[in-house]
Amino acid sequence: MSTLFSSDLKAPPGVAVTGGTGFIGGHLLTALLARGLDVRALTRGKVTHQNRRIHWIQGSLDSDQALDELVRDATHLIHLAGRVSGNKRADFMQSNVQGTRRLVERCSALNQSLRLLLVSSIAAREPQLSHYAHSKRMAEECLGDAHSGVQWTVFRPPAVYGPGDTEVRPLLQGASKGFFIAPRRLEHRLSLIHVKDLVAAIMAWFDAEDTGGQVLEVSDAAPNGYSWQEIIEVLSRHFGREVRAVRMPKSFLVFVGGVNQGLATILGRDSMISPGKAREFSHPNWVADSLPAQRLLRWQPRISLAEGLHQLD
Repeated sequence: MSTLFSSDLKAPPGVAVTGGTGFIGGHLLTALLARGLDVRALTRGKVTHQNRRIHWIQGSLDSDQALDELVRDATHLIHLAGRVSGNKRADFMQSNVQGTRRLVERCSALNQSLRLLLVSSIAAREPQLSHYAHSKRMAEECLGDAHSGVQWTVFRPPAVYGPGDTEVRPLLQGASKGFFIAPRRLEHRLSLIHVKDLVAAIMAWFDAEDTGGQVLEVSDAAPNGYSWQEIIEVLSRHFGREVRAVRMPKSFLVFVGGVNQGLATILGRDSMISPGKAREFSHPNWVADSLPAQRLLRWQPRISLAEGLHQLD
């Protein structure tokens, strides 16, 4: 089937999605199509699904025209788009904060009544740690500017992994060689979530009532998350060999991040490893409390880390 672009015909009402060409977005589009929903998705040119139920709109969060076409007459808006790497605060502010603010402004300008879901990050809980975390918190605060017809909800997932993931998945699969990079303190704890569980939570949001104004953490079925030591033990069982922790002191990681960020700036590239990411990585508590989300959404995560690893093979 042919792919529809904004120049082909008027977009149908239905679900609007930003970030549909990304890792999470690709899985979400598959779920939306399986439910028989019409989808409008923003793209800068890349297309991941060719289906006549998806109306691809050429443009970005910088384009009021594209955003107007995206949200006009939509009943639901899922905002996934965002920047995860960069060398300075302005990089993240432009995409994550200004992009979200512009999206909210267009909904208000069109007097649009819809339900808006912002998929943020658990990093927003600690905005002082990094430019990324700061931008995610500020993006959430932009929702307060929406007019009363926009019923917004925020999801804060922890690290998301699964098929197609280019960040967490390589780190987990790298343990097959017997080594795993971890913070110096292996008792530090964090939550994880498989992309299928996150998408299931998003789909549950469609059916849930009274989610407006809620900031909800979502995670997998481990209520207290995992210590890094527990993750290493799961990896050892999965790969059938002892996996040793390569424990990295925070000060060393921050130094390496600074060097890497400096080189990336000189080369004109975005830095994935930065001092901010080092501080996030070394933070002692990234455990998500997903019980409020489970109750409100009537949603239950089903994929543990042990099971999720099998789905990466």
